Amino acid sequence: MEKVRSFLKIASVTFKVLSWISAAFFLVVALIVLFGAGGADTPRAASLIFLIGGAIYFLILFTIAEGIGLLVNMSTQLDELTTLLQGRPSGTR
Repeated sequence: MEKVRSFLKIASVTFKVLSWISAAFFLVVALIVLFGAGGADTPRAASLIFLIGGAIYFLILFTIAEGIGLLVNMSTQLDELTTLLQGRPSGTR
């Protein structure tokens, strides 16, 4: 069970990093489009679309990371509760 928890902790951190990377990427793209490097025919409103899309991606990825973290925390607390209910000292198996 400890291998699964360590994998899920790594997955949670990975999703958090990906969420911040996507937020930074979409912010940079929105600024590029806003200040005209996107081309003369690119409407400036497209930068707002990029900002909204980046916020949505950030929220989705960050929510996945927090959900995984919550599952890991619940699993850890469930094991501790099971250990206490079985009458064994905490930390031993």
